[in-house]
Amino acid sequence: MIGVNFAFLLWQKSADALFGVLRIQMAPQWQIEALVSRPGSERYAMKPSGRHLGAWATALLALLVVFIPVTGHAALVPMVAEAVELESQIAATEIERQEHDAVLDKLFAEFKANAAEAREVLKTDAEDLSVQNRTELSAVRAKLARDRDLADMLATRGSLDTRILQARIEALGPVPADGESEPAFITERREELTKRLGTLQQPILRLRDAQVTAALLVNELDATIGELAQRRLFQGGQSPIDPRLWIGSARDVSSGIAKAAAAGGKAIAEHGTGYVLLAAILVLALVIGLPLFGVFARRFIIRLVEKRLLSAGGVARRLVLTIALDSLLALVLGISLLLATLAMLAALIPLIGAENMGELAASFILAGIIVAIGHWLGRGVLMSPFPELRLITLPEDGARRALLIVRRIAYVLAAELVVANLEEYNLLGADLSRLLSAMLVTLGAWLLWQLANSILEARQFWESRVEKSSTDTDPESSLDFATPMARAIKMFALAAVIAALIGYAFLARYIFAALLLSLGTICAAVYIHRSFALFVSSLAAGRLHRYRRMLHLLPLLSGILTTLIVIPVLAIIWGYSAYEIGDALLALRNGIEFGEIKISAGDVFTFFIVFFIGFFVTRWLQRFLKVSIMPEFGMDTGAEAAIITFLGYIGITLAAVIAIATTGLDLSSLAFVAGALSVGLGFGLQSVVENFTSGILLLMERPIKVGDWIEVGEHSGIVRKIAVRSTHVETFDRHQIIIPNSQLITEVVKNRSFSTAPTRIVVPVGVAYGTDLENARSILLEIAQSNAKVLETPEPAVAIEGFGDSSINMKILAFVREATDGAPTASEIYFAIASRFAAEGIEIPFPQRDLHVRSIPEGLIGKPGPA
Repeated sequence: MIGVNFAFLLWQKSADALFGVLRIQMAPQWQIEALVSRPGSERYAMKPSGRHLGAWATALLALLVVFIPVTGHAALVPMVAEAVELESQIAATEIERQEHDAVLDKLFAEFKANAAEAREVLKTDAEDLSVQNRTELSAVRAKLARDRDLADMLATRGSLDTRILQARIEALGPVPADGESEPAFITERREELTKRLGTLQQPILRLRDAQVTAALLVNELDATIGELAQRRLFQGGQSPIDPRLWIGSARDVSSGIAKAAAAGGKAIAEHGTGYVLLAAILVLALVIGLPLFGVFARRFIIRLVEKRLLSAGGVARRLVLTIALDSLLALVLGISLLLATLAMLAALIPLIGAENMGELAASFILAGIIVAIGHWLGRGVLMSPFPELRLITLPEDGARRALLIVRRIAYVLAAELVVANLEEYNLLGADLSRLLSAMLVTLGAWLLWQLANSILEARQFWESRVEKSSTDTDPESSLDFATPMARAIKMFALAAVIAALIGYAFLARYIFAALLLSLGTICAAVYIHRSFALFVSSLAAGRLHRYRRMLHLLPLLSGILTTLIVIPVLAIIWGYSAYEIGDALLALRNGIEFGEIKISAGDVFTFFIVFFIGFFVTRWLQRFLKVSIMPEFGMDTGAEAAIITFLGYIGITLAAVIAIATTGLDLSSLAFVAGALSVGLGFGLQSVVENFTSGILLLMERPIKVGDWIEVGEHSGIVRKIAVRSTHVETFDRHQIIIPNSQLITEVVKNRSFSTAPTRIVVPVGVAYGTDLENARSILLEIAQSNAKVLETPEPAVAIEGFGDSSINMKILAFVREATDGAPTASEIYFAIASRFAAEGIEIPFPQRDLHVRSIPEGLIGKPGPA
């Protein structure tokens, strides 16, 4: 009775929770997936059949009420607790789903608003070429690019869930054909999963739609911005030689003077003459005094640091001090110009207003940075105490003159930047701006012409030094970069001047600024790279000498990294959009699709890292086997070389396969690449494949091996290496003969070291007729047997080869252990024969001829010979 009451009480207090527990306990696994899925996806889970579960719950409840003893009812307590916790999780998940839907709705509303703004901006006046219009377009373009990337990222994440559902639907098997049937629970399962898949794909499709819309609008904005920039670049105007431009400039100057006078009068009326005069004197003192202070401070720093620079010991320390000195000088100059600029801008607030002060301050600060970089770079590449860091080598006077030209060019470029920004924000009249721009471009072009002449002078100075030196360097054989560079600088400078004279001020300004910024970027990159390479080389030659091989890779990596940074910068300087370059870099990071293959920059980097690790591990294993393992087995040199070479082939192949697999590429998708390679191998690489295959056969069959003495055609020597494509044979004259592997397979090869059996040598010798042959035979046998390299078994023998015209031809037949011992042993036997035959009185005859004179010309006998 207690059990019945307890069960009834539990049913009355927690019927819903208990029913949920029974549902979970009785339902299949697929029916509770919504409870363990990620937040926001439970709304797509399948709902169990309430009728079946209700029946099961009623039956089990009856069993619990009637049959469970009192001691068993305690198990219901944790079940109820679990049910209560489960219901709370369901409620929390529902709240998260609603929040997730709200976030998506807000995101799609933001996408829609940005797209609508882009459409409105694209409908605006296309004749507006101002910077403000292009800035507005760029800002809208940045929003859409962010929306495009965000939509793509969210859709990609959702696609993972979609693929999982599709895989689970496919796991249920194919849909039965007409007339066929399947279990009802599988059909119900497929329908529920299909419904869930369709519901899950709805936000993904909306995200893809937003991505496509944003991408299209981004392309339209890029085209519009590019078109506006190009139209502004080729916008014509009055020529500086046109008097109307000068008249308009005079009006702009007078207008500016009147505006300044009005502002001054207003300031005097408000603060008094003495206050305004004192403020003007203070501002003028700061504008003039701060740069002068920077100049004197630079001179003091140079005198202070150069003393320590001369006393510095190592190359690395002197290099660090030199770079620190150049950087400190540039920093002092930049700070002094910055403070002077701020003081001047503070005085100009009554004239230009505070609304444009931020843009104008940024322009002056950028101009000061350009001047500082010009001073730093000019001193580094022209006057560096390290010849390796100088881009051009000039005599002392020429270097100082070139440095002065570079600094003046930096000032001209900074002034041109300020004039352009003043015009953009309507703080300077259009006519005056065009006139000043034309004058600055002309002055800058003249300075560039002088710089080009200095570059040519440096080339001539280097050639004269080479001619006077004792080295064999030929100036004509070295690459001449100075001459084409100087010609290019002159050509661009002339083009800028022509554009300015015919009224294309924006084009002239663009050519001049782009040329200078490009030269500065390239020179700075080369200077930084050479400084780093010199620093690493000094370390490799000094305290880190043991790591020199690894350190020598750092300048190579630095050069590659510098090149990868400089190329986008140059592209931006010459008119490419920074947004487009960013999109290209983003595409490289995310991956570019080639058919069914998607390759990203990370995949390429991973491939090379894994491959090089495998390559170095393979080389280390080869060296380890050769030095530590192989000598323990007592193998011959050829067998060791074959095993190590095979290990290298296998290791490199495995490294390539593992590297490809690490990138996540499907090897089956590379089938078309293999097909293309097979066609190429069939036509253009036949000899390469033939030699490679022949090399493999040589290593497997080992008809020749490293250390063998072979004869191929007219070549004879010792095999030193069997490589992938060819075999290296060293002749007895120490010449290296490179023989293609296919020639060793298809042609006749005489291998004197192929057999491990002893090698026979033949030493022919002739004795005069009448010589005691038995005595000669015993002497020859004694000589052969006394030689240390002649084997006792088979024992040497002496035979008569035949009777010649002048001698009886005999020969020694002896055996040596190695084929390479044949020639030295035969030479030793010949020396012994000559010495012994001379001691025994045995004559070694040589061919003799009797000359019979049949007739003598008259007058020849008795005729005196020459004196």
